[in-house]
Amino acid sequence: MQNYWDIHQEIYGEEVNFTVRWSPWGSMDRWVINRLVPSEAGLFQLWTMEGRGLVLTTTEQTYYGGLRNTLREAIDEMAPSGQKLRNLIQGRECWFRFSTSPYRKQLQSLKRWFDEGDGALNEEKREIFVQEIEEFKRFPPPPPDVKFVSRGRMKDSDFGPPMPTPGK
Repeated sequence: MQNYWDIHQEIYGEEVNFTVRWSPWGSMDRWVINRLVPSEAGLFQLWTMEGRGLVLTTTEQTYYGGLRNTLREAIDEMAPSGQKLRNLIQGRECWFRFSTSPYRKQLQSLKRWFDEGDGALNEEKREIFVQEIEEFKRFPPPPPDVKFVSRGRMKDSDFGPPMPTPGK
């Protein structure tokens, strides 16, 4: 299993070839984002559920805040910087995937290609070609660590694992 999902660039004359290795699919869940998404610069895609399938909603690049912070802002109502992504999602079921690269020019070229499609050119007027590599897997779901209690009165065991009893 691959532990790192990155972007490689190769330049051949008047064309630039990118290989984008996508991460597994992740649900827009706080646990999945906080524990499994790196805080690195990269490219991510948001896909929303429409009917019985996923539809690409947006492809975005991140720099300083990193992938983790940008995705977390998209689901956090208190983060004003995530409002643009929340407006795109509009409360629908949403999935993401990402790939990392520390190079701004690579991310800008890929963003241009995902926005314009075939025939897109980078800053040096080279034609951009992209090969996407993806294993159709999902990140693991969040653990069932939240307890729902319907009783009016709580017990100590309702707040997590039992506390150790002092030995005599």
